[in-house]
Amino acid sequence: MNKRLIYCLLFSFVTLSASAIDTDYRLSFRGGAIMPDGKVHKSAGLDKNGWVGPVYGAEFAATFHPEWTAMKEWNDAGLGIAVNYWHLDNNRLGDAISPYAFMDIPLVRVPHFAMGIRAGVGVSFLTKTYRNTIAEGLEWKKLDNANQSIGSVFNFCFPEALYLEFPIAKGFSLFATGAWFHISNGSLVQPNSGYNIFAGEVGARYTPASNRTPDGAWIKKPDSRKKNWEVELAFTGGARQVYYRDQQTFFCGEIQAAAYWRAHNIFRLGGGVDVFYDGSYIQRETHFGKTNLQAASANGSDCWRVGVSIQPEFVIGKFTAGFHFGCYLLDPIKNLEPMDEAIKAGGKLDKPIFYSYDLLNAGSAGYPDGWLYTQIVMRYRLPWHFFVQGTMKAHLTKIEFVSLGLGAWL
Repeated sequence: MNKRLIYCLLFSFVTLSASAIDTDYRLSFRGGAIMPDGKVHKSAGLDKNGWVGPVYGAEFAATFHPEWTAMKEWNDAGLGIAVNYWHLDNNRLGDAISPYAFMDIPLVRVPHFAMGIRAGVGVSFLTKTYRNTIAEGLEWKKLDNANQSIGSVFNFCFPEALYLEFPIAKGFSLFATGAWFHISNGSLVQPNSGYNIFAGEVGARYTPASNRTPDGAWIKKPDSRKKNWEVELAFTGGARQVYYRDQQTFFCGEIQAAAYWRAHNIFRLGGGVDVFYDGSYIQRETHFGKTNLQAASANGSDCWRVGVSIQPEFVIGKFTAGFHFGCYLLDPIKNLEPMDEAIKAGGKLDKPIFYSYDLLNAGSAGYPDGWLYTQIVMRYRLPWHFFVQGTMKAHLTKIEFVSLGLGAWL
């Protein structure tokens, strides 16, 4: 990675944290391993499936404590920015620099102990990708001796952690963390199986005296928000690649209609209908035969899928974020994918709504997508009952596509 870019990120980070009011700082070191997904072990030059490790890294973060009502509703939570570093290996995985924003939510806080979660979202810049690990002269011809997991320098990053904190001296505390880090580009560039890193972490936190409360206590505020229904309609669009040699991009999009019950100031539970369009299933002739996924209908009907989903979401002021779980009701794609010969009828697949499949490899090209889909959905409300939305559609650990769009709410 360009060193000047790293220096600019660090300078911006320090400048922002230094100018903030009510800020504490932490420094941590971590070690872990990358979860096997069918490609990551080959990307690291290993012969067998298994966890890739050890990987290790460090992080510097600053947490701000604004006097916002939305933060008070989350047990006096803090907002922060961080820069973390991962050394993945000395061969074809390289290093990762990840600036991100997070929310620090105390679950338990007493004078001599605290437990909480840090939920973050950001970007990750990788030093090793397919393009700079392939042997000279073999570009777009051979994948075996290259990084098969990542095809781009720019990626998305989701660091999520559960921590335990122990005060040891005036203004200082030690903490231990268990964390999951997901790094991928959302299928914008192939190859893209991504990294799922599970890690343990230890570090120190410094809180200036002016920012500390005498006893660490928190006074619970009453829930004054009306428990009412909210209805939302959203349209999003994005893109994906399928085969790394083709470098062709296909349009993807989604229409979402959902209703939510606001159960609390910080939480709502909803359900709705999701209509998906994936242009990679258009039937066409391609040079490699892998530019688009298999399609049976020339009219493009295989591009459409419809599902219903349960949508638990957290609310932070005008911002909502949730993890949706859905099941396809209309899914012509499932009958294009391999399945046990015993259930074929006259040479044609006829899968029911629910069927067994490989959960770990779901969503990868060449594997069945499966009936279960998941989505990470984030929204921010604008004036006049509009909102902007970002969505990552996935099949568990495999992101299918990323989309952005607009919506309206009642």
